[in-house]
Amino acid sequence: MTDTIHIEIKGMKELQAALAKFPREVKKYMAQAGREAAVDVILKEPGVQKYPPETEANLPPTPYYKRGVGMVYKGGTRETSEKLGTQWTVTPADFKTTIKNRASYAKWVHGEQQARFMEPKGWRKLFEVAKEKGAQITVIYNRWTNKLLRDIKLKK
Repeated sequence: MTDTIHIEIKGMKELQAALAKFPREVKKYMAQAGREAAVDVILKEPGVQKYPPETEANLPPTPYYKRGVGMVYKGGTRETSEKLGTQWTVTPADFKTTIKNRASYAKWVHGEQQARFMEPKGWRKLFEVAKEKGAQITVIYNRWTNKLLRDIKLKK
């Protein structure tokens, strides 16, 4: 994805001073902020990690898609599910946090290449959720920044 989400950090002058004196601590705290934003805000949104309600596409008669299994046909089941909801990874590194889903079809469910029939069923694009939750994410980063500054004694 080429889109970028910008987070405003209050206390930037103090943070810049900390960057020079405490680079390891700064990276650690910002990684914690990224992980919290990803796990507690973005992935918690219904239609991301938590599946939206089932639709008629998930119910008999055949053919239908059985979540966690695959396509069910009159002659049997084609077990193709990669268990999308359990395939999320969150990788914080320095000042960047990557949220990824390992399922081969994730880009058609949550990515910018989302299939047109996914949104009406309740599936959300990851980047849109992150943009929508920007205010909550900013609060998390500001809270971690203030904690860092207090812990390294640059702020009371």
